[in-house]
Amino acid sequence: MKTSIRNKLTALILAVCMSIILIIWLTTALFFRPMYYAMTQNELSGILSKSIKTIKDSDGVLTQDVIDEIQSYMKSGVCIEISDEFGTGLILMEGIGDACQLHGAKDNHASIYLEQRRLNTPQAQNLRHEVRNTGNYTGNMTDDYNNRQLVRGSFWNNRYSIIVSTNLARTDSIVQIVLSQLHTATFIAVVIALAVSAVLSNWFIQPLTTLSKATKEVSKGNYKVKIQIPNGAKDEIGQLANDFNIMTREIESSQEMQKELIASISHDLRTPLTIIKGYAESIRDITGEKAEIRNQQLNTIIDETDRLSKMVNSVLEYAKLSKDALNLNPVQYNMADMCSDIADIYSHKAESEGKNVVYEGPEIAYVTADASLIERVMHNFVSNALIHTPENTDVTIKTELLANSKVKVSVTDSGEGISEEDQRHLFDKYYRSRKSSGKQGTGLGLAIVKTILENHGFEYGVESEIGKGSIFWFIM
Repeated sequence: MKTSIRNKLTALILAVCMSIILIIWLTTALFFRPMYYAMTQNELSGILSKSIKTIKDSDGVLTQDVIDEIQSYMKSGVCIEISDEFGTGLILMEGIGDACQLHGAKDNHASIYLEQRRLNTPQAQNLRHEVRNTGNYTGNMTDDYNNRQLVRGSFWNNRYSIIVSTNLARTDSIVQIVLSQLHTATFIAVVIALAVSAVLSNWFIQPLTTLSKATKEVSKGNYKVKIQIPNGAKDEIGQLANDFNIMTREIESSQEMQKELIASISHDLRTPLTIIKGYAESIRDITGEKAEIRNQQLNTIIDETDRLSKMVNSVLEYAKLSKDALNLNPVQYNMADMCSDIADIYSHKAESEGKNVVYEGPEIAYVTADASLIERVMHNFVSNALIHTPENTDVTIKTELLANSKVKVSVTDSGEGISEEDQRHLFDKYYRSRKSSGKQGTGLGLAIVKTILENHGFEYGVESEIGKGSIFWFIM
């Protein structure tokens, strides 16, 4: 069953929310109660310590000022009592009330001074005995109604037993209140999570929905569709939208180039095919018996057939090189020898056209590359240079040894130059620069060069100025 991103996002937010609530529940159930009890114990310890210090500062004399100061330490729910070394109660400062397990219940919670009936209950006597025997005492007391009381006591200077106690019913009630509030917090958190997930999912899904619609438009052939990036978003979705726009722009450009290529190749193919057909019919019907004219026409047919073959081979070669990453066969060889040999190969053709091909550079320039593919690059550069170089000028092949042990190879022509606009697209497939020159081609030659050089990881480029020729170069 198909699950939408909206549902997945909602489930994720709910899962995170419930995980946080579960952690809070576990933390409260496992740690809140012990931590709160520990805080209560620390509170009693503080009151006990301050009470002992007050008695110590008065040299053990329980004056009214001392009693008043000790009473100021007492808080609601806390009881302080002082007895002598024999366990007889001296002072009771009551803050617990009827729930006090040491001194029983009374009608009011005022402090009691030497009230023997409540001071010396059996529970109080037993606890004082424990304090005198241990010196310092910490413990709990529970009555028949399951009311618990926390007690801290100390026997000071073998003279006074000071006991501080508090009723844990207050602590238990606070813990129960906190636990009960978690139910309400859980419900509110789930509602908020659902609302937030709805808002976030719509916010998150909207650009993806827009992208899906745009993709369908592209599949219908509408390459002009563009995705508006909200508020110039710089996140991953904004980057995706920007990449989509770049993709459609490139596809549109490629489609335009392919249309131009088809139109150009259609024209370029039609011309030699028309010539071939015309001369073939002429040989069949008219000049078949005239050897000189027949041979001239046959040579023309062969030349036009070669031109057709080159056009087809360019398309097939680029398709082969572009299909997958090239399987390079790098070897070390002398690039100077290759450039010199290529200059010799094209010299005869250049001379027949009133041009010249020369090599400049050292005799030795060792490089490591796929020699057959680099030779293909050189043939492309030199043949293009010859096409665009006027009569009585040179095409120069040059190698230079760079300081970083690399070799720069360049081919310079004396042609009409290339505009800056053409230079930006010169190595794109199907792009044909200098259209006004009337030169023929598929627009794939330099795209093939680009594929070869980029697979080698070589730098490449072109330098040109209108009316001053061009330099095509790469660094090995």
